[in-house]
Amino acid sequence: MFICAWLIGGIASIERDTRNYLLELANKDGLSGVYNHRYFQDYFKKSVEEAKETNQPISLIIFDIDFFKYYNDTFGHTAGDQVLRDVGQVLLQEIKHPGIAARYGGDEFCILLPHHDSKAAFLTAKKLKDKINELILNDEKVNQLPTGKLSITVGVASFPEHTKSGEDLLELADQALYKAKRTSKDKIELYFNVLDTLKGTCDQSEMELLSSTKTLLSIINAKDRYTYGHSERVLKYATLLAQKCGLNEEEVRFIQYGAYLHDIGKIEVDINILNKPGRVSTEEWEVLKQHPYWGSEIIRPIKSLAKVRPYILHHHENYDGTGYPLGLSGSNIPLGARIIRIVDSFDAMTTDRPYKKGMTAETACQEILSMAGTHYDPSLCSLFVSLVLSQSETFNNIETDQR
Repeated sequence: MFICAWLIGGIASIERDTRNYLLELANKDGLSGVYNHRYFQDYFKKSVEEAKETNQPISLIIFDIDFFKYYNDTFGHTAGDQVLRDVGQVLLQEIKHPGIAARYGGDEFCILLPHHDSKAAFLTAKKLKDKINELILNDEKVNQLPTGKLSITVGVASFPEHTKSGEDLLELADQALYKAKRTSKDKIELYFNVLDTLKGTCDQSEMELLSSTKTLLSIINAKDRYTYGHSERVLKYATLLAQKCGLNEEEVRFIQYGAYLHDIGKIEVDINILNKPGRVSTEEWEVLKQHPYWGSEIIRPIKSLAKVRPYILHHHENYDGTGYPLGLSGSNIPLGARIIRIVDSFDAMTTDRPYKKGMTAETACQEILSMAGTHYDPSLCSLFVSLVLSQSETFNNIETDQR
Protein backbone atom coordinates (compact mmCIF):
# COMPACT_ATOMS: atom_id res chain seq x y z
CA MET A 1 0.00 0.00 0.00
CA PHE A 2 2.84 2.34 0.86
CA ILE A 3 4.55 1.65 -2.48
CA CYS A 4 1.25 2.08 -4.37
CA ALA A 5 0.55 5.36 -2.58
CA TRP A 6 4.08 6.56 -3.36
CA LEU A 7 3.68 5.65 -7.04
CA ILE A 8 0.23 7.24 -7.31
CA GLY A 9 1.49 10.38 -5.53
CA GLY A 10 4.46 10.53 -7.87
CA ILE A 11 2.25 10.18 -10.93
CA ALA A 12 -0.13 12.88 -9.60
CA SER A 13 2.84 15.18 -8.98
CA ILE A 14 4.13 14.59 -12.51
CA GLU A 15 0.66 15.27 -13.91
CA ARG A 16 0.38 18.48 -11.88
CA ASP A 17 3.82 19.68 -12.98
CA THR A 18 3.03 18.79 -16.59
CA ARG A 19 -0.33 20.58 -16.39
CA ASN A 20 1.32 23.70 -14.92
CA TYR A 21 4.05 23.56 -17.57
CA LEU A 22 1.50 23.30 -20.38
CA LEU A 23 -0.54 26.10 -18.83
CA GLU A 24 2.58 28.22 -18.69
CA LEU A 25 3.27 27.50 -22.36
CA ALA A 26 -0.31 28.45 -23.20
CA ASN A 27 -0.19 31.72 -21.25
CA LYS A 28 3.35 32.96 -21.84
CA ASP A 29 5.02 34.44 -24.91
CA GLY A 30 7.71 31.98 -25.92
CA LEU A 31 10.18 34.66 -26.97
CA SER A 32 10.03 37.43 -24.36
CA GLY A 33 8.87 35.31 -21.40
CA VAL A 34 6.06 37.69 -20.40
CA TYR A 35 2.36 36.86 -20.79
CA ASN A 36 0.86 36.60 -24.27
CA HIS A 37 -1.96 38.55 -25.93
CA ARG A 38 -4.69 36.02 -25.12
CA TYR A 39 -3.89 35.82 -21.41
CA PHE A 40 -3.61 39.60 -21.18
CA GLN A 41 -7.10 40.08 -22.62
CA ASP A 42 -8.61 37.66 -20.09
CA TYR A 43 -6.75 39.20 -17.16
CA PHE A 44 -7.58 42.72 -18.35
CA LYS A 45 -11.34 42.05 -18.36
CA LYS A 46 -11.29 40.48 -14.90
CA SER A 47 -9.11 43.23 -13.44
CA VAL A 48 -11.26 46.05 -14.82
CA GLU A 49 -14.42 44.45 -13.41
CA GLU A 50 -12.74 44.08 -10.03
CA ALA A 51 -11.57 47.71 -10.10
CA LYS A 52 -15.12 48.88 -10.82
CA GLU A 53 -16.60 46.74 -8.05
CA THR A 54 -14.06 47.85 -5.44
CA ASN A 55 -13.81 51.44 -6.72
CA GLN A 56 -10.01 51.10 -6.99
CA PRO A 57 -7.86 52.72 -9.67
CA ILE A 58 -6.24 50.68 -12.41
CA SER A 59 -3.78 51.86 -15.04
CA LEU A 60 -2.51 50.60 -18.34
CA ILE A 61 0.86 51.23 -19.95
CA ILE A 62 1.44 50.48 -23.64
CA PHE A 63 4.80 50.90 -25.33
CA ASP A 64 6.61 49.84 -28.43
CA ILE A 65 10.23 49.98 -29.54
CA ASP A 66 11.09 52.86 -31.87
CA PHE A 67 12.82 51.96 -35.14
CA PHE A 68 12.61 48.25 -34.26
CA LYS A 69 11.64 47.21 -37.79
CA TYR A 70 14.68 49.03 -39.16
CA TYR A 71 16.88 47.31 -36.55
CA ASN A 72 15.34 43.94 -37.41
CA ASP A 73 15.82 44.44 -41.14
CA THR A 74 19.40 45.67 -40.69
CA PHE A 75 20.77 43.05 -38.29
CA GLY A 76 18.36 40.16 -38.80
CA HIS A 77 15.62 38.53 -36.77
CA THR A 78 18.05 36.82 -34.40
CA ALA A 79 19.33 40.21 -33.18
CA GLY A 80 15.77 41.55 -33.05
CA ASP A 81 14.62 38.55 -31.01
CA GLN A 82 17.39 39.18 -28.50
CA VAL A 83 16.17 42.75 -27.97
CA LEU A 84 12.66 41.41 -27.28
CA ARG A 85 14.08 38.87 -24.80
CA ASP A 86 16.04 41.59 -23.01
CA VAL A 87 12.99 43.85 -22.78
CA GLY A 88 10.96 40.90 -21.47
CA GLN A 89 13.52 40.28 -18.73
CA VAL A 90 13.30 43.90 -17.57
CA LEU A 91 9.51 43.62 -17.37
CA LEU A 92 9.67 40.32 -15.47
CA GLN A 93 12.03 41.86 -12.92
CA GLU A 94 10.10 45.10 -12.43
CA ILE A 95 6.39 44.19 -12.68
CA LYS A 96 5.09 42.28 -9.67
CA HIS A 97 1.68 40.71 -8.97
CA PRO A 98 -1.10 41.82 -9.21
CA GLY A 99 0.46 43.78 -12.05
CA ILE A 100 1.29 41.88 -15.21
CA ALA A 101 3.33 42.50 -18.35
CA ALA A 102 2.42 41.05 -21.73
CA ARG A 103 3.68 41.09 -25.28
CA TYR A 104 0.73 42.51 -27.18
CA GLY A 105 2.10 41.96 -30.65
CA GLY A 106 5.31 42.48 -32.63
CA ASP A 107 7.38 44.96 -30.65
CA GLU A 108 4.43 46.23 -28.57
CA PHE A 109 4.09 45.47 -24.84
CA CYS A 110 1.34 46.13 -22.27
CA ILE A 111 1.60 46.51 -18.50
CA LEU A 112 -1.57 46.37 -16.41
CA LEU A 113 -1.27 47.93 -12.95
CA PRO A 114 -4.18 47.37 -10.53
CA HIS A 115 -4.36 49.88 -7.63
CA HIS A 116 -2.24 52.41 -9.57
CA ASP A 117 -3.56 55.89 -10.44
CA SER A 118 -2.12 57.86 -13.37
CA LYS A 119 0.62 59.46 -11.26
CA ALA A 120 1.87 56.10 -9.96
CA ALA A 121 1.57 54.55 -13.42
CA PHE A 122 3.56 57.42 -14.95
CA LEU A 123 6.37 56.90 -12.43
CA THR A 124 6.40 53.18 -13.23
CA ALA A 125 6.49 53.96 -16.95
CA LYS A 126 9.39 56.37 -16.39
CA LYS A 127 11.35 53.74 -14.44
CA LEU A 128 10.73 51.09 -17.11
CA LYS A 129 11.64 53.47 -19.92
CA ASP A 130 14.93 54.42 -18.25
CA LYS A 131 15.89 50.78 -17.65
CA ILE A 132 14.94 49.65 -21.16
CA ASN A 133 16.63 52.63 -22.82
CA GLU A 134 19.80 51.93 -20.82
CA LEU A 135 19.62 48.28 -21.85
CA ILE A 136 19.18 49.12 -25.51
CA LEU A 137 21.89 51.79 -25.50
CA ASN A 138 24.39 49.15 -24.40
CA ASP A 139 23.72 47.28 -27.65
CA GLU A 140 26.73 48.00 -29.89
CA LYS A 141 24.62 47.50 -33.02
CA VAL A 142 22.44 50.51 -32.16
CA ASN A 143 25.35 52.87 -32.75
CA GLN A 144 25.50 51.62 -36.33
CA LEU A 145 21.93 52.73 -37.06
CA PRO A 146 21.42 56.03 -38.93
CA THR A 147 19.15 57.13 -36.07
CA GLY A 148 21.80 56.22 -33.49
CA LYS A 149 19.14 55.09 -31.06
CA LEU A 150 16.59 52.40 -30.31
CA SER A 151 14.26 53.88 -27.69
CA ILE A 152 10.71 53.18 -26.51
CA THR A 153 7.59 55.35 -26.75
CA VAL A 154 4.93 54.97 -24.08
CA GLY A 155 1.20 55.67 -23.69
CA VAL A 156 -0.55 55.67 -20.29
CA ALA A 157 -4.25 55.75 -19.33
CA SER A 158 -6.06 55.21 -16.02
CA PHE A 159 -9.46 54.26 -14.63
CA PRO A 160 -11.47 56.12 -13.31
CA GLU A 161 -9.50 59.29 -14.12
CA HIS A 162 -9.68 58.98 -17.91
CA THR A 163 -12.66 56.67 -18.35
CA LYS A 164 -15.68 55.75 -16.26
CA SER A 165 -16.36 52.49 -18.08
CA GLY A 166 -12.89 50.97 -17.89
CA GLU A 167 -13.48 48.79 -20.94
CA ASP A 168 -12.06 51.48 -23.23
CA LEU A 169 -8.87 51.84 -21.15
CA LEU A 170 -6.93 49.92 -23.78
CA GLU A 171 -8.15 52.25 -26.52
CA LEU A 172 -7.24 55.39 -24.54
CA ALA A 173 -3.72 54.14 -23.75
CA ASP A 174 -3.33 53.27 -27.42
CA GLN A 175 -4.43 56.80 -28.38
CA ALA A 176 -1.81 58.24 -26.03
CA LEU A 177 0.84 55.99 -27.58
CA TYR A 178 -0.25 56.93 -31.10
CA LYS A 179 -0.10 60.63 -30.26
CA ALA A 180 3.38 60.26 -28.77
CA LYS A 181 4.67 58.39 -31.82
CA ARG A 182 3.14 60.81 -34.31
CA THR A 183 4.49 63.88 -32.55
CA SER A 184 7.99 62.94 -31.40
CA LYS A 185 8.72 59.31 -30.30
CA ASP A 186 10.99 58.47 -27.35
CA LYS A 187 8.58 59.92 -24.76
CA ILE A 188 5.83 59.05 -22.27
CA GLU A 189 2.38 60.40 -23.13
CA LEU A 190 -0.35 60.48 -20.48
CA TYR A 191 -3.81 60.34 -22.07
CA PHE A 192 -5.49 63.75 -22.29
CA ASN A 193 -8.45 65.12 -24.21
CA VAL A 194 -9.79 68.56 -23.35
CA LEU A 195 -13.29 67.45 -24.39
CA ASP A 196 -13.37 65.04 -21.44
CA THR A 197 -13.79 68.04 -19.12
CA LEU A 198 -17.26 68.54 -20.64
CA LYS A 199 -18.55 65.20 -19.39
CA GLY A 200 -20.06 66.63 -16.23
CA THR A 201 -22.11 69.21 -18.16
CA CYS A 202 -23.55 66.96 -20.90
CA ASP A 203 -26.68 64.81 -20.92
CA GLN A 204 -26.59 61.29 -22.38
CA SER A 205 -27.41 62.32 -25.97
CA GLU A 206 -24.74 65.02 -25.90
CA MET A 207 -22.24 62.54 -24.48
CA GLU A 208 -22.82 60.35 -27.52
CA LEU A 209 -22.33 63.37 -29.82
CA LEU A 210 -19.18 64.26 -27.92
CA SER A 211 -17.87 60.74 -28.40
CA SER A 212 -18.60 61.02 -32.13
CA THR A 213 -16.78 64.36 -32.24
CA LYS A 214 -13.68 62.79 -30.67
CA THR A 215 -13.87 60.03 -33.26
CA LEU A 216 -14.03 62.63 -36.05
CA LEU A 217 -10.92 64.32 -34.66
CA SER A 218 -9.10 60.98 -34.75
CA ILE A 219 -10.12 60.53 -38.39
CA ILE A 220 -8.89 64.02 -39.30
CA ASN A 221 -5.58 63.35 -37.56
CA ALA A 222 -5.22 60.18 -39.64
CA LYS A 223 -6.15 62.00 -42.87
CA ASP A 224 -3.99 65.08 -42.47
CA ARG A 225 -0.30 64.65 -41.57
CA TYR A 226 -0.08 68.32 -40.57
CA THR A 227 -3.20 68.45 -38.36
CA TYR A 228 -1.92 65.85 -35.89
CA GLY A 229 -0.28 67.73 -33.04
CA HIS A 230 -1.41 71.08 -34.51
CA SER A 231 -4.69 71.20 -32.54
CA GLU A 232 -2.87 70.33 -29.30
CA ARG A 233 -0.30 73.09 -29.84
CA VAL A 234 -2.95 75.65 -30.78
CA LEU A 235 -4.83 74.67 -27.61
CA LYS A 236 -1.75 75.33 -25.45
CA TYR A 237 -0.87 78.62 -27.17
CA ALA A 238 -4.49 79.82 -26.97
CA THR A 239 -4.64 78.98 -23.26
CA LEU A 240 -1.55 81.07 -22.54
CA LEU A 241 -2.83 84.04 -24.57
CA ALA A 242 -6.36 83.88 -23.09
CA GLN A 243 -4.91 83.85 -19.58
CA LYS A 244 -2.62 86.76 -20.51
CA CYS A 245 -5.75 88.68 -21.53
CA GLY A 246 -7.07 88.28 -17.98
CA LEU A 247 -10.08 86.17 -18.96
CA ASN A 248 -11.85 84.17 -16.27
CA GLU A 249 -11.58 80.39 -16.00
CA GLU A 250 -14.83 79.67 -17.84
CA GLU A 251 -13.94 81.93 -20.78
CA VAL A 252 -10.49 80.35 -21.01
CA ARG A 253 -12.06 76.88 -21.03
CA PHE A 254 -14.40 77.71 -23.95
CA ILE A 255 -11.48 79.15 -25.91
CA GLN A 256 -9.62 75.90 -25.23
CA TYR A 257 -12.53 73.92 -26.71
CA GLY A 258 -12.58 76.21 -29.74
CA ALA A 259 -8.82 75.90 -30.24
CA TYR A 260 -8.97 72.11 -30.00
CA LEU A 261 -11.91 71.82 -32.41
CA HIS A 262 -11.12 74.65 -34.82
CA ASP A 263 -10.16 72.31 -37.68
CA ILE A 264 -12.85 69.66 -37.17
CA GLY A 265 -14.58 70.79 -40.37
CA LYS A 266 -11.65 69.37 -42.34
CA ILE A 267 -13.36 65.99 -42.03
CA GLU A 268 -15.35 67.12 -45.10
CA VAL A 269 -12.22 67.98 -47.12
CA ASP A 270 -10.73 65.42 -49.49
CA ILE A 271 -7.49 63.85 -48.21
CA ASN A 272 -5.68 64.74 -51.46
CA ILE A 273 -6.41 68.43 -50.89
CA LEU A 274 -5.32 68.28 -47.23
CA ASN A 275 -2.01 66.61 -48.07
CA LYS A 276 -1.25 68.38 -51.35
CA PRO A 277 2.49 69.25 -51.33
CA GLY A 278 2.25 72.86 -52.49
CA ARG A 279 -0.30 75.47 -53.45
CA VAL A 280 -3.88 74.32 -53.98
CA SER A 281 -5.92 75.32 -57.04
CA THR A 282 -8.65 77.98 -56.93
CA GLU A 283 -11.35 75.30 -56.79
CA GLU A 284 -9.54 73.43 -54.01
CA TRP A 285 -9.09 76.66 -52.06
CA GLU A 286 -12.85 77.31 -52.22
CA VAL A 287 -13.40 73.86 -50.70
CA LEU A 288 -10.86 74.48 -47.93
CA LYS A 289 -12.49 77.81 -47.08
CA GLN A 290 -15.66 75.96 -46.12
CA HIS A 291 -14.11 74.08 -43.21
CA PRO A 292 -14.90 76.74 -40.54
CA TYR A 293 -18.59 76.60 -41.47
CA TRP A 294 -18.63 72.80 -41.62
CA GLY A 295 -16.89 72.63 -38.24
CA SER A 296 -19.41 74.95 -36.59
CA GLU A 297 -22.26 72.85 -37.98
CA ILE A 298 -20.75 69.59 -36.76
CA ILE A 299 -20.84 70.77 -33.13
CA ARG A 300 -24.22 72.55 -33.41
CA PRO A 301 -26.17 69.70 -31.72
CA ILE A 302 -23.93 69.82 -28.62
CA LYS A 303 -25.58 72.52 -26.49
CA SER A 304 -22.67 72.63 -24.07
CA LEU A 305 -20.49 73.89 -26.95
CA ALA A 306 -22.88 76.61 -28.14
CA LYS A 307 -20.43 79.37 -27.08
CA VAL A 308 -17.66 77.65 -29.02
CA ARG A 309 -19.38 77.66 -32.44
CA PRO A 310 -18.55 81.33 -33.24
CA TYR A 311 -14.89 80.70 -32.43
CA ILE A 312 -14.76 77.86 -34.93
CA LEU A 313 -16.85 79.67 -37.57
CA HIS A 314 -14.77 82.87 -37.49
CA HIS A 315 -11.23 81.68 -36.78
CA HIS A 316 -10.15 82.69 -40.32
CA GLU A 317 -11.65 86.19 -40.26
CA ASN A 318 -9.11 89.01 -40.72
CA TYR A 319 -9.13 92.11 -38.52
CA ASP A 320 -9.52 94.36 -41.57
CA GLY A 321 -12.50 92.38 -42.91
CA THR A 322 -10.69 90.53 -45.72
CA GLY A 323 -11.01 87.07 -44.16
CA TYR A 324 -13.65 84.35 -44.46
CA PRO A 325 -16.34 83.05 -44.27
CA LEU A 326 -18.32 86.26 -43.51
CA GLY A 327 -15.72 89.02 -43.82
CA LEU A 328 -16.21 90.30 -40.26
CA SER A 329 -13.81 92.97 -39.00
CA GLY A 330 -12.48 94.45 -35.76
CA SER A 331 -14.41 93.78 -32.57
CA ASN A 332 -17.22 92.18 -34.57
CA ILE A 333 -15.01 89.11 -34.66
CA PRO A 334 -15.49 87.16 -31.39
CA LEU A 335 -12.52 87.50 -29.03
CA GLY A 336 -11.99 83.72 -28.93
CA ALA A 337 -11.79 83.62 -32.74
CA ARG A 338 -9.28 86.50 -32.77
CA ILE A 339 -7.10 84.65 -30.28
CA ILE A 340 -7.27 81.39 -32.26
CA ARG A 341 -6.51 83.31 -35.48
CA ILE A 342 -3.15 84.46 -34.09
CA VAL A 343 -2.02 81.22 -32.43
CA ASP A 344 -3.20 79.12 -35.39
CA SER A 345 -1.04 81.25 -37.71
CA PHE A 346 1.91 81.13 -35.31
CA ASP A 347 1.86 77.34 -35.27
CA ALA A 348 1.50 77.17 -39.05
CA MET A 349 4.53 79.47 -39.42
CA THR A 350 6.74 77.55 -37.01
CA THR A 351 5.85 74.02 -38.18
CA ASP A 352 7.86 72.17 -40.83
CA ARG A 353 5.82 71.25 -43.89
CA PRO A 354 6.83 68.99 -46.82
CA TYR A 355 7.34 72.04 -49.03
CA LYS A 356 8.84 74.53 -46.54
CA LYS A 357 10.89 74.74 -43.36
CA GLY A 358 9.18 76.23 -40.32
CA MET A 359 10.23 79.68 -39.09
CA THR A 360 11.86 80.31 -35.75
CA ALA A 361 9.55 81.66 -33.04
CA GLU A 362 11.23 85.08 -33.24
CA THR A 363 10.79 85.31 -37.03
CA ALA A 364 7.17 84.22 -36.75
CA CYS A 365 6.57 86.96 -34.15
CA GLN A 366 7.98 89.57 -36.55
CA GLU A 367 5.68 88.22 -39.28
CA ILE A 368 2.65 88.46 -36.98
CA LEU A 369 3.52 92.04 -35.95
CA SER A 370 3.85 93.02 -39.61
CA MET A 371 0.21 91.99 -40.13
CA ALA A 372 -1.17 93.59 -36.96
CA GLY A 373 -4.27 95.58 -37.91
CA THR A 374 -4.73 93.71 -41.19
CA HIS A 375 -4.87 90.00 -40.38
CA TYR A 376 -4.70 90.21 -36.60
CA ASP A 377 -6.01 92.22 -33.65
CA PRO A 378 -3.14 94.69 -32.90
CA SER A 379 -3.51 94.60 -29.11
CA LEU A 380 -3.62 90.79 -29.08
CA CYS A 381 -0.56 90.70 -31.37
CA SER A 382 1.44 92.77 -28.88
CA LEU A 383 0.32 90.59 -25.98
CA PHE A 384 1.15 87.37 -27.80
CA VAL A 385 4.58 88.47 -29.01
CA SER A 386 5.53 89.71 -25.54
CA LEU A 387 4.33 86.35 -24.19
CA VAL A 388 6.47 84.38 -26.66
CA LEU A 389 9.57 86.46 -26.05
CA SER A 390 9.20 86.45 -22.25
CA GLN A 391 8.38 82.73 -22.05
CA SER A 392 10.53 81.40 -24.89
CA GLU A 393 11.43 78.27 -22.92
CA THR A 394 7.74 77.41 -22.40
CA PHE A 395 6.95 77.86 -26.09
CA ASN A 396 10.00 75.87 -27.16
CA ASN A 397 8.89 73.03 -24.88
CA ILE A 398 5.43 73.04 -26.47
CA GLU A 399 6.98 72.78 -29.93
CA THR A 400 9.39 70.03 -28.82
CA ASP A 401 6.69 68.00 -27.03
CA GLN A 402 4.35 68.05 -29.98
CA ARG A 403 6.72 67.28 -32.86
